[in-house]
Amino acid sequence: MRRLLRHLRSVLRVRPGKPAIGAGLRTALATAVPLVLAFLLGVKDASWGGLSGLLVSLADKGGSYRTRAKELGAVTLLGAVVGALGAPGGSTPWLDVLLMWLGVTAAAYARSYGETAGSVGGQLAVIFVVSLGAPAVAPEVALARGFWLLFGGLWAMTLSLVLWPLRPYQPARRAIARVYRALAEASWDLGRLSREGASSQAWAEAAQRHMSVRPLMEQARATLGASRGSHMGKSRRGEHLLVLLETCEPMSAQLIALAEAMEAAVREPRFLPLRGRVDSLCDAYAAMALWVEQVLLHERNEGVPRAPRLAPRSRRRSHRWPAAGIRSREDPLSVHVDVLFGKLRQLAGVAHETASGLLHGDPVSDRGRSLVGREERRVRSWLAPLRDHLRSDSLVFRHALRVGLVATVALVVTQSLGIRDAHWVSLTVIAILQPYSAITEERALQRVGGTLLGACLAAVIATRVHSPSALLTVIVLLTAVSVALLPINFGAFQVLLTPDYLLLATLSSGDWSLAGQRALGVLVACTLALLGAWLLWPMPERRRFPDAAAAALRADGDYLREVIARRSADRPEVGAARRSFGLALLDAEASFERLTAEYHGPPQQLESGMAVITYARRFATVVTALGMERPEAEVPGQLKHLALQAGRALDDLAESLHARRVPPPLPPLQVSCKTDDPVFGALLERVPRQLGMLHGAVTRLSAGPILR
Repeated sequence: MRRLLRHLRSVLRVRPGKPAIGAGLRTALATAVPLVLAFLLGVKDASWGGLSGLLVSLADKGGSYRTRAKELGAVTLLGAVVGALGAPGGSTPWLDVLLMWLGVTAAAYARSYGETAGSVGGQLAVIFVVSLGAPAVAPEVALARGFWLLFGGLWAMTLSLVLWPLRPYQPARRAIARVYRALAEASWDLGRLSREGASSQAWAEAAQRHMSVRPLMEQARATLGASRGSHMGKSRRGEHLLVLLETCEPMSAQLIALAEAMEAAVREPRFLPLRGRVDSLCDAYAAMALWVEQVLLHERNEGVPRAPRLAPRSRRRSHRWPAAGIRSREDPLSVHVDVLFGKLRQLAGVAHETASGLLHGDPVSDRGRSLVGREERRVRSWLAPLRDHLRSDSLVFRHALRVGLVATVALVVTQSLGIRDAHWVSLTVIAILQPYSAITEERALQRVGGTLLGACLAAVIATRVHSPSALLTVIVLLTAVSVALLPINFGAFQVLLTPDYLLLATLSSGDWSLAGQRALGVLVACTLALLGAWLLWPMPERRRFPDAAAAALRADGDYLREVIARRSADRPEVGAARRSFGLALLDAEASFERLTAEYHGPPQQLESGMAVITYARRFATVVTALGMERPEAEVPGQLKHLALQAGRALDDLAESLHARRVPPPLPPLQVSCKTDDPVFGALLERVPRQLGMLHGAVTRLSAGPILR
């Protein structure tokens, strides 16, 4: 019951955002034009262009224009091919079943190339199965079907890529702008908490609020990388955007280190003037980040606010640490904060001059170029992903076999039961079955509720509207509204898209009893899809989460070793290790979210899994702050020994998670580095404390009921 309630809440949850009105109108237009041509010209096969236009428009997930052109072109060209090839196959029962299994399995196996390729494979599977369900023996009919599928896809591509404003870098600009907005909000929070002398709990809650910075940076990297392909990689605008994006990584690290420093000693009364100065300087950096965001969103000089002034330089003569054995007259915390703010000011200066150059067309400065490392690209064979997943324990391979087999069984069962339009039941199975059982269960609920409500809506429309031209108008409106609501709630999209499909089928067949048949078919499809997810090569998330969490802990240890070995958190190798940990942690968080959806026990038993992720992230922030604490200074031997012990402990915890066993006792960690710096001392004390919390979380997770 708890699991069912979680799924229901997920189905009914309305995501934040606005309806995609433009995407809805574009999809409606892409679907309507081929249908109108079919109606005016009296060519029945022209309605296939409406199906292709709809699917190609739904395949447009945004991103760079170059990437979108590839994805939409693949659906268009391959859709025309598979539609023509599948046309004669449905006329023979045994050939129909064989092609169903082979075609659906191959389309699902396209997920080997990633989620985007998997989405393209899903669109192709729809076209192939629909073509099988409308057999055409004559070769000229199959060729005509392929032609109209190609026409509908090209028309949808023209709408998406030509008639709409063509701005190749607009998606990348918006993605990077979101990163700067997140950094500004983090800076605001840092200043406020410093001014208020907040508790450790408040600092932890603030860190939780700003977890989205890493995903936003990775999304921006992917979008910009796609935009800077081929000749666009040499453009000045692309170089400006790359510098602005690469500036975000060290700026985020500086903010993390500053937060750790202020949390360590912020409550002491003698630091009250420092807290006020940190608050004002953080506001200045936030203002600069917001100005960069506005530059990225406006794209032109018009409407861009005036650039704010950079934060003033410190009045102190030097930001360097005093030599060993010489006691500084200034407070170590103040000196450390000045060092961090000095680096932040440099990074803000680079962002300021780069954004100004983007506005006025000036070249990238030498300071900006120094932040950008050389882009390394490995060229792999296009067959390599297929070979990598061609093994029995591969999630992609198992999912492809599962989808192909269940879709074929659905075809045979529905034909045996005498349910009309058996291929539509197979299509419903393809739409419901997902690689993860929790998502499959949610899709089943959405599909059942959407189809039943949609069928009722279609029946009401059928009793009121009888003119083909009026039905076309209703179809266009339903398409526009359903696609516009897709970013907010998938259930609403499903409810409105179901009568769309039913009315399209009714328009071509003239049979108004089709809605009842579809409602019965979706119940059969949901039953078969759930049985397939539960019985055919199940891979519950409780088996995958320990490996994902272990990978994050290993990356945490590698990050610590890089920081100590390089003696600075500013080196490129350290930045690469920090990013590797961030990606591993994102994978672990995604796996835990799926585990939460699958788990049917009490919610409090999931605490240990969340604790592993939380303490792994917290340990990484301590490592980042340690790297920023004494840049380029000689690392004491005691600290090297502590880092060696901590790295081994993290590796042992990762190995215990991988082996699904309780970890051995944590060896005592010696913290013997004597220092007058309150920040450095507090950070050193946190290393064994965070490791102890991690050890306890891994012990509870391994001994608890979650992994069983």
